[in-house]
Amino acid sequence: MAINVLFITRKWPPAVGGMETYCVELVKALKAQADLTLEALPGRANGDPPSALNILGFGVRTALKLLARPARYDVVHGADMAVWPLAMIARMRSRGAKVVLSAHGTDVAFASRKGLAPALYRGYLRLGAKLLRNAAVIANSRATAALLKTHDFAAPEIVPLASPLTAQAAPESAPAQYVFYVGRLINRKGCAWFIRNVLPRLAEDIRLKVAGTIVDESERKALDHPRVDYLGPVFGDELSTLRRDAIAILVPNIAAEGVAGFEGFGLTAVEGAAAGGVVLAAEIDGVADAVINGETGFLLPPEDAAAWAHKITEIDAWDTQERRAFLKGVLIAMQRDYSWNRVADATFAAYARAS
Repeated sequence: MAINVLFITRKWPPAVGGMETYCVELVKALKAQADLTLEALPGRANGDPPSALNILGFGVRTALKLLARPARYDVVHGADMAVWPLAMIARMRSRGAKVVLSAHGTDVAFASRKGLAPALYRGYLRLGAKLLRNAAVIANSRATAALLKTHDFAAPEIVPLASPLTAQAAPESAPAQYVFYVGRLINRKGCAWFIRNVLPRLAEDIRLKVAGTIVDESERKALDHPRVDYLGPVFGDELSTLRRDAIAILVPNIAAEGVAGFEGFGLTAVEGAAAGGVVLAAEIDGVADAVINGETGFLLPPEDAAAWAHKITEIDAWDTQERRAFLKGVLIAMQRDYSWNRVADATFAAYARAS
């Protein structure tokens, strides 16, 4: 008989982001194995997350609903650390239910920053750790797991994220003469660093195509480079094609001051490999768990411009047969290690081990 799962999330489409992708894909995979009830707060139509007022309203409405209409659940799964009070209320109204919380990195890293708001959130998390002493926690990377331990939560399970395969076969043709960056344009993501330090070291006919939303002004200025093509936000088939046709997909994260620069996972690296592209990612924070070095892409030392330029030049020199052979292996490894069915299976195993 299928188990009953209550899944609570404040990260849901039309908002766009790694946490939203996690919730949608995991719910889809879990429904094949469980009777799942979803309590979700949709984001804004333009892709932004809900406002603070909407998040507060969701919390109040969901709490009242859980208190007024108790139901029998085997597992209550809070999809991020901030929803722990709702998971606790659901467990109170469904005695015997196991509580599982997901940790994504940024929702934990905020508590480690300096200032009043992070201090309040830090106390909020530690209160949750005390009141939900037996809760199981699922971290999306080893780096996130290490950060969690500083906030009094028990040793978490580590379940890296995934991506559906958007490429069914390795491409037959040679790549176009560009490297590709996709994601938010903020300092720690490293796009401006790459433009200033690596792009000048590459052959002059190699361009950089950039897709994403500009957040930091310093990133905007870097895009004025004559060999950079800024495309704005790109989605769907166009994004898949840009990934597949690039010499390499770049995830060049750099170290930023304090945990403000913490990257819980590198979902764009997984998505790039799933699209049939060659991924180059900085071996930093949770990004290191998004790539199996030499199998789904390559991990490179962060902020080592010479190493990045050398690897791109090496990959650009591959012949079509060598590139196709590598990408065939990437798709096999992605199906094995980065599928949402694997995430669902690991999540179910965490449910079984929870007390």
